[in-house]
Amino acid sequence: MRQKILKLIEDNHYHIWTDALHARALAHETKNRWDRGTYVRWTLMTSWIALEIACQEALEEPQISYSFKNNLNHAIEKKSFSKLDWGKGIWQQVLNLQGLRKNCVHRFSQESDLFPDASVADEAIITARKAIIEIYNHVGKRAPHWVKDNEDQGWCVKGMSIFANAYSIPPGVDENASDTIKIMYIYKDNECIRDVLPANTDPAPYVAKLIATIGLPISGIRVYRGQEVINEIQFPMDKIRCI
Repeated sequence: MRQKILKLIEDNHYHIWTDALHARALAHETKNRWDRGTYVRWTLMTSWIALEIACQEALEEPQISYSFKNNLNHAIEKKSFSKLDWGKGIWQQVLNLQGLRKNCVHRFSQESDLFPDASVADEAIITARKAIIEIYNHVGKRAPHWVKDNEDQGWCVKGMSIFANAYSIPPGVDENASDTIKIMYIYKDNECIRDVLPANTDPAPYVAKLIATIGLPISGIRVYRGQEVINEIQFPMDKIRCI
C-alpha cells in the first residue's frame, strides 16, 4: 500500500499545479471514458495555466498569456535573452500542448478528440514541468521547488477506511510524569497522541517522521513535556493537501 503524506501548499501557483496533478490522477483512476475525457481536459487546461504563469513570473511580464508565443518572444527580446527555438525540443512540445488546450477551449472537438487516453494528461504534465524549468533557467532564475512535485492521491476516499489512534509507551516510562515527552497531532479539533518518549528525548526527528507519514489532514502538532507545551506547529487547513 502506498503511504500518504502531506504537502504544504504555500503558493497560489503551486495550488494550480496540484490541481493539474490531481486531474491527471483521476484520469488514470476512472473506468468511465466520459469522466476520463473530462479529467484529461482539466489536466490540459490547468497545466497550461501553470506554464503561462511561470513564464509571466520568470520574465516579470504579466501580458504573456494572450498570443502566448508572440508575447513570450517579445518579452524575451525586450530583456535581451537569447531566442527560444520553437522548431524542436521542449518549445515545440509546448506548441503541441497549446494546440491541445486550444482544442478544448476555442474549437468544437471532433468526437475522436472527446475521449482521450490518460497518457495525454501524462504528457501535458511532463511538457509543462520541463517548460517551467526551462523558462526559469533561460532567464537565469531558479525554478520553483514545487514543479518537481509529481504525486497526488486521486480520490481521497477509496472504499471504507478505519482510523485508530494507536501508540505505545516505552518500558519504564510514565506517561503522566512531569518530564515525559509527548508528541500530539490535532485532527478534527482533537489532540491525538502519536509518541510517548522518555525525558530528555529530542522530539525533532519524531515530529519530522510524523509530518512525513501521518497521511491525515492534520491542523497542527504539539510537543509536551509533562503538561507544558514546548513546541507547536500549526498547519492552515486551506494549505494542506494529502498525496
